[in-house]
Amino acid sequence: MIRRLGRVAAAAAALALIALPTANAEPQGARYVALGDSGAATTGVLNIDPAAPLLCARSTVNAPALVAQALGVTVDDRTCSSAKLRDLTGRQSGTVAPQFEALGPDTEFVTLHIGANDAEMTKFIIGSCHTAAVTGSCATAADPAWDAAIDAIAPGYAAALDEIERRSPKATIFVDGWPTYFDPGTCPAMIGLLADDAAYIQSKFDRLNAVVAREAAAHGATYIDTRAASIGHGMCSAAATRWFDPVIGGDTMLPYHPTFAGHRGVAAAVVDAIRSAGAPTR
Repeated sequence: MIRRLGRVAAAAAALALIALPTANAEPQGARYVALGDSGAATTGVLNIDPAAPLLCARSTVNAPALVAQALGVTVDDRTCSSAKLRDLTGRQSGTVAPQFEALGPDTEFVTLHIGANDAEMTKFIIGSCHTAAVTGSCATAADPAWDAAIDAIAPGYAAALDEIERRSPKATIFVDGWPTYFDPGTCPAMIGLLADDAAYIQSKFDRLNAVVAREAAAHGATYIDTRAASIGHGMCSAAATRWFDPVIGGDTMLPYHPTFAGHRGVAAAVVDAIRSAGAPTR
């Protein structure tokens, strides 16, 4: 009897060792991981996910959520407002976990939308172009530092793409760019922004798209052009169809941030790209 009890105890101990993961086990990663900044994360003050870090203002109806719904998969959405490239690997503001923690060898596809904060887009838009009614046109007094800030994100973006591939070698990476902010002209909702300055701002987002598209192509990722699909849906379009809220907006209360229509438009482009690439979904 004693020997039999000993054998039972030994077998139970062996099963426990099999069931419990080791402390150093490699995280397997979510199947679909969404990474990025507020352009992917938020609808402003509406539909905020209470389970997400408050800082992130992550929406339950943002583009990653809509992509996951359309494809019939679960998303580990790590997008976070104000995120920069460094927050992919480090703790954002010391509190939000690194976004790359969601990645692992079982990850099958990744969406990435980030870089505008690194390129200091808000600083130049608000600090230069939205003061033009007082100081003169920002397009006339073009600041070469803006182009330099945009171009400077390339090495960090390349490193981020390489790190995604290292952590998730089976994953297909989809990089979505920035849609149309301004169709030609401007409108009262932009509070005095000059038409030339609106075109100038749009040219900077086009430059940002070019940088990101180039790095995506060079590092094996699929770049998704959302600019063409969003023409006619800029901030001065009708409230129901514009993809971004202007300074006076209704959807998000956050100028230059995606509306519900914007998230739906981006999600549709991403879903089409994922399906075209043959990435496994359901």
